[in-house]
Amino acid sequence: MFRRISVIGGDLRQLTLARMLICDGYDVLIYGFTGGIRADGIPQTTDLKEALGCDIVILPVPVSFDNKHINAPFSDRELSIDEVIENINPLSIIFGGRISEQISELLTVRGIKHRDYMTRDELAIRNAVPTSEGAIQIAISETPITLHGSKCLVLGYGKVGKILSHSLKGLGAKAYVGARKYADLALIEGHGCIPLTINEATTRIGEFDIIFNTVPALLLTKTVLERVRKDTLIIDLASKPGGVDFESAAELELRVIWALSLPGRVAPVTAGIIIKDTITNMLSEMEV
Repeated sequence: MFRRISVIGGDLRQLTLARMLICDGYDVLIYGFTGGIRADGIPQTTDLKEALGCDIVILPVPVSFDNKHINAPFSDRELSIDEVIENINPLSIIFGGRISEQISELLTVRGIKHRDYMTRDELAIRNAVPTSEGAIQIAISETPITLHGSKCLVLGYGKVGKILSHSLKGLGAKAYVGARKYADLALIEGHGCIPLTINEATTRIGEFDIIFNTVPALLLTKTVLERVRKDTLIIDLASKPGGVDFESAAELELRVIWALSLPGRVAPVTAGIIIKDTITNMLSEMEV
């Protein structure tokens, strides 16, 4: 059974993950936390080959921003993707968050087994809670009005859209939700929010105080944005490329906040626990 785990790079989420794995009885090493963050109680190594020789290697989320270097903001040296892949024990199992196609191909060529924990439904569902809380935090701090009584539009009724619209309604906001599927529109109504088709939502876009987009597709085009009031706040929660024509929004002098990776920013400890639980589930399924 695999017991030796290294956690390489990342932020407070990865440190929480390492601590939780130690509590579960794993032998854990961390690498890449030599500058600017405390890692009390977690065994740390400065020998990359030692870290990469473990049975399981956990990389951060995202693994890389540029496909050249590991995302390691608290490391005192840059860590290249090539250096990591060249030194990984070929018998190791690699876990990472948002592994790019390019990095996946490099690992596959070397015959290294790898899994992306960010593709798991249980992680996405649980991450929807800190994402929603972070979006609400932004809305409260960036507007001069209360959420209670405000007119809010949530575009999309996926994992984040469901939890966010429910939370907004609970805070007393007038929660409208735009969705494509008729089944979702019925569910929105059943949950006490106001359903709109996407066409209705974009046509009535000028009515809202705050607009939350959760759809990773260009819904808020220039034509749509021209109908948005100047005092409206737009919070885009969608992953890249987002759902807003940001250039047109700037030209129209609209306030847009692209709020990426909110779980890691607003609730890194909770996000770390979620990652740990997800990887544990994956190991159980792999029977290792």
